[in-house]
Amino acid sequence: MIKTFKIIYLAIIVLLFSACEKDGIPVLSEIKAINKEFSITGFVLGDTVEQYFDGVKMREYYGQVKVAGSQSQLAFVKDEINMELKRKSTGETIYQQKFNINDKTNIVPGFYFDGLKFSNGYSYPEPQGDEYIANFYLEPSGGATPIDINIEVLEYYFDDTKPNPMIVVNTTTIPIVENVQPGKWTPYLKVPVPMVTPQQSGTELYQIVVIKDSKTKEYYVNKKRDDSILNLEIPYDGVSRGKVQSFFFNRKMGSGKVAYPEFYDLVQLFPR
Repeated sequence: MIKTFKIIYLAIIVLLFSACEKDGIPVLSEIKAINKEFSITGFVLGDTVEQYFDGVKMREYYGQVKVAGSQSQLAFVKDEINMELKRKSTGETIYQQKFNINDKTNIVPGFYFDGLKFSNGYSYPEPQGDEYIANFYLEPSGGATPIDINIEVLEYYFDDTKPNPMIVVNTTTIPIVENVQPGKWTPYLKVPVPMVTPQQSGTELYQIVVIKDSKTKEYYVNKKRDDSILNLEIPYDGVSRGKVQSFFFNRKMGSGKVAYPEFYDLVQLFPR
């Protein structure tokens, strides 16, 4: 998620902030080189990060940071450009990198900023045996309230004569974690193997992970089960290899006061 401060290409901005005057008439410096291989990737939590080039603010970052391609060119009007990343709340510079006109690439190494500490990537443990472990972060903006995360095993059958042909006859709830507080990572938790058998003949089982409001116990997104599903992988008894997952979750508001979920698995964003 990128909060665009000015919708102007980097190449144009670099030109503008290097302008000078001759006889009272603004004159743009001559472009020495344009490098199309600029990219920046990372993840930001807890505090917005502001990006500056030679003292000029360009963008704000929160959540996933992924910028590359033709809209992220660097235009060199001098031999070196200085980029700074700053905490919005304090103005503190947390990262600095210089780009030289002779560099073949202009790549910012993948980073993770938790609001306090700037790191070269997101750290997570190695999976142990066949255990699945996961931790969770609930984005605090937008009126977030504490959540529960559960496995629900749906026992169902199909009736094609119904508007919704999937008829759920039983739901077995298996808690993963309760009372997740906004703005704080949970510890790594073991994801249990659901051990459920059908209670009726002719039915099937379907496993999902859902998010609910800790206080009301209603489904967290639009009070609907299907809107509140977290795409967390669940282990299967005896056939699964160990796995680590780190989920950022945000409930965002769309048009018409309808919310939608936003998920990122940081393990997938920061592969080893």
